[in-house]
Amino acid sequence: MMTLLMKKDTLTEEQSQFYVAETVLAIESIHKLGFIHRDIKPDNLLLDNKGHIKLSDFGLCTGMKKSHRTDFYKDLTSSSHHTKTPAFGKDFANGNPKDSKRKAESWKRNRRALAYSTVGTPDYIAPEVFMQTGYSSSCDWWSLGVIMYEMLIGYPPFCSESPQETYRKVMNWRETLIFPPEMPISNDARDLIKRFCCDPEHRIGANGIEEIKAHPFFRYVDWEHIRERPALIPVDVKGIDDTSNFDDFPEIDLKLPPSQQNEEEFRDPKYKDWVFINYTFKRFEGLTQRGQRPPLRKS
Repeated sequence: MMTLLMKKDTLTEEQSQFYVAETVLAIESIHKLGFIHRDIKPDNLLLDNKGHIKLSDFGLCTGMKKSHRTDFYKDLTSSSHHTKTPAFGKDFANGNPKDSKRKAESWKRNRRALAYSTVGTPDYIAPEVFMQTGYSSSCDWWSLGVIMYEMLIGYPPFCSESPQETYRKVMNWRETLIFPPEMPISNDARDLIKRFCCDPEHRIGANGIEEIKAHPFFRYVDWEHIRERPALIPVDVKGIDDTSNFDDFPEIDLKLPPSQQNEEEFRDPKYKDWVFINYTFKRFEGLTQRGQRPPLRKS
């Protein structure tokens, strides 16, 4: 989905409806199993050989507990911690670009670099995840609302030139969630985004999946047979070994800083946390222990 959004300026409402509806069903399946995905973003929405949505990357999945550790994100509140991120240009500097087209072009121009970098982006993270009071499965619906906005407008609603600025916009979403007048969308689409991106207790989906399915934006969606219909944007796959739809991965200069100059910065625990912000490996102790061989006894 990330590649699709970079190739196109925006998606039509019909196309957005199709992909959002399939993502709703994918998220529902995770919640039914008792898990929160916690990392819903375009990078993790894959398209299969027929153009239908596949949800991926469950490394941050967690059980539906009353509270979760959020220490990982607290450094975003520190304005003194400067993390190098891909530059988005002055269109993002004040959060008030002159026009949406320039902002969308700047976002797309740097989106791939951001996805492949060691620095994560909080663009799709719900505000309650940053807080110390815990959160529920409804945080996944917030993320979907941000993706839907990006599909229709061309860039996420809180994108900025730094993670700290994005964090501030997310936490002040009542003032920063703005729909540019030069990018008109239907009232139903606008309402659904606003009901996804709101306080968790008022968020659509918090009381069950049926209230999402009943929203007017999905008025003509056949939920039972949506995966049987042709995809709105067809995918051309010539065979099992056809990789033409995959991204190219050019050689990237990691540009490691000189050991002497930035040695103190690397020792800073805040820097260490940012390096691992998108690191999602999880070791399953039960499986690794089961596969261990007993130690050989000396005769």
